[in-house]
Amino acid sequence: MKKSNMIILGSFILAVVLGIFGQDFAYFLNGIFPGSYPIYNLTILTLISIILFLNSLVMICFQYKKQRMNKEKLGIYIALFVIAGLLTSWWSLFVLIMWWS
Repeated sequence: MKKSNMIILGSFILAVVLGIFGQDFAYFLNGIFPGSYPIYNLTILTLISIILFLNSLVMICFQYKKQRMNKEKLGIYIALFVIAGLLTSWWSLFVLIMWWS
């Protein structure tokens, strides 16, 4: 049970970091791999961030279905992850759209 909670929390934190600092990571990857374009790196990082958010939510639902999580804890997790996930995803999508335009 502890291991699954750590995986959920780890993927959520990684998703937040990639969503907020994706632009910096795109430039960093461009410095490491000069042949790559930062806009493609940012697109991939944004997609990974959104997939990690969705993965966290699915894993939370599985924990609830397996009865490893009660309703109170489920409500807190879902509220936190949806609010933080939506705000971070909107920000990263906004940055990505500005890069593509």
